[in-house]
Amino acid sequence: MKKVIVYTTSTCPHCINAKKFLKQEGISFEDRDVNTNPIARDEYAKLNARGVPTFVIGDEVIEGFNEQKIKSLLDYFVISCPSCKARMRVPKNKGQIKVSCKKCETQFMVNTNK
Repeated sequence: MKKVIVYTTSTCPHCINAKKFLKQEGISFEDRDVNTNPIARDEYAKLNARGVPTFVIGDEVIEGFNEQKIKSLLDYFVISCPSCKARMRVPKNKGQIKVSCKKCETQFMVNTNK
């Protein structure tokens, strides 16, 4: 599954909202603060980005916080188990698949072509 990296600063309100969105959606990400981390600052500079938050999803770069663009670039989506409500990632565009919840072991079918 594609790795999500977010270049941020601790004082940016858009960065705070973006990280909150990612957490609420169950999207795993790596936060790299360009003000406090010199390695992150160098990586960010190589992207030629002009503002934070800047997202790197796979090979794609998104400048600014755009929920729909972020979701469209992911190769998975997050679902909740119908029994215990545990959240889990399932791959996109694999047709009808059987999913097993790791928490409660419930098995159910999911259409991944949504």
